[in-house]
Amino acid sequence: MTLFGLVRHGQTDWNRQFLFQGSSDVPLNDTGRAQAHHALDSMPDIAWDVVVSSPLSRARETAEIIAADHGLVLGPTEPRLQEIDFGIAEGRTIAEMEALHPDRDFPGGEAPQAVADRGYDALEDLERRFPGQNVLVVAHGTLIRFLLSGIVERPLPSIPNATLSLIRLEDTTWSVEMLAGVREEAVVRVASRDRNPRFVVEHPRPTAPPIDLAGSAPTGETATSAAADHPQEGRA
Repeated sequence: MTLFGLVRHGQTDWNRQFLFQGSSDVPLNDTGRAQAHHALDSMPDIAWDVVVSSPLSRARETAEIIAADHGLVLGPTEPRLQEIDFGIAEGRTIAEMEALHPDRDFPGGEAPQAVADRGYDALEDLERRFPGQNVLVVAHGTLIRFLLSGIVERPLPSIPNATLSLIRLEDTTWSVEMLAGVREEAVVRVASRDRNPRFVVEHPRPTAPPIDLAGSAPTGETATSAAADHPQEGRA
């Protein structure tokens, strides 16, 4: 059994400017670095064994800050934890792109189902690499929300920057114990690790408001058994 702590990276300037960010490698800003320093404040006292991250710099720097602050082992990057590719929307304003593509079906963009599938694959491989350990995973809002919403089987709003969610994986049983700092109880058993998709992802319109946590900046895309999005969410 492996416990995963999923942390969304700190804020970037593109987050602050309401730009679609996705797979673009945009660094943390000063607010994002401050958020990273406080990401585990007021959270459960869990003895994390290792911190891994997406290779994008905003996630990796968040992981480095958390590891240094808490004396944790800084582990590898995992390419499958990268954020969704928004295609032609990257670097453009949310208002502009949603006016042109209200369903967020952006040319050149990555399919939501592919994002979810690679995210679950990555966690299963990390579970095999770190069996029975507590693994802190620093990644991105859309990917994290896909993972969570599939397990809790309901739409989820935006995941704020530098918040912690908890997923436990044992064999083929997935459970969510915390959702962006809020306690949650959801358990789903899939038939096999060979099953894909484990949880079905759709691409509905962004409608739900972000989770109301102070100091946050929301993020981007959707899933189902999963997630309606907020208009501010392109900033993953």
